Amino acid sequence: MIHDAQVQLDTTAIMAYMFMAGIVGFSMDRIVLVLEGMLLRWRRGA
Repeated sequence: MIHDAQVQLDTTAIMAYMFMAGIVGFSMDRIVLVLEGMLLRWRRGA
């Protein structure tokens, strides 16, 4: 999908895909931080 947008120089689609990739990456980071906090709770002694 991104390659087709790059070949056709569809700037709007490229920006939309970049934005979606950023949102997905940010969400994955937050999910990992929450899971880390839950899974490592035993190590903190809580």
